[in-house]
Amino acid sequence: MRKPDLARIPLFAHLSLAEQEKLDSLMERKTFTAQTAVFFQDDPSDSLYIVLSGSAKVFRTSEDGKDRILSTLRPGDVFGELAMIEGLVRSASVQATEDTEMLSLSRHDFEVFAQEHPPVLWKLLQALCERLRMIEHDLDPLFRDVPYRVLHVLSRLLERHGQSGPDGWRIRFPLSVRELASMVGSNSETVSRLVETYERDGLARRDGETWVVPDRRALARALEYASTEP
Repeated sequence: MRKPDLARIPLFAHLSLAEQEKLDSLMERKTFTAQTAVFFQDDPSDSLYIVLSGSAKVFRTSEDGKDRILSTLRPGDVFGELAMIEGLVRSASVQATEDTEMLSLSRHDFEVFAQEHPPVLWKLLQALCERLRMIEHDLDPLFRDVPYRVLHVLSRLLERHGQSGPDGWRIRFPLSVRELASMVGSNSETVSRLVETYERDGLARRDGETWVVPDRRALARALEYASTEP
């Protein structure tokens, strides 16, 4: 018997099979092609989403029209739940970076299910606390120089989207130099020069839309060394 997709999602893995099947029946399966928006910043928030396959990016658009990538999403990630609970507009946009399959759960259906299964609220609270810890962890690099921030972002992407292969570790998340610059809060010219340096040093290289890290330990040492520079 095939298990519900929710069995693979940490937020809902503690539920019984019957509870997972019940919740699964309330969800809507959606497919987004690459570069398709899931929702936009300031949209009404009426549902949460779960990534089943593929990947997506979360970004915020400033008043001058520039996008800043805040985070990336991978299979198993749940997002949109905070705005859904608060009933506020979306604080950021989400866009699929490749063909991506998701589940969505409306606010009404979530409230009904949570009333019948209170433990899911504790799991949701734990997930939100974990996200806050990640945000705090990501605040420190903002006060570092650009080389450190680039290495830090590459390390985080490797941690979340890395896959071992014959040529080292591949970051399976489509990312241009311009988008990398957006993530570190710098300009494309500066980041492009740094990337060229890291490619010459064998730390990381671009391969089409993805990145390859030949030796993740070397990248970790470079990040540690950059953290000690004044």
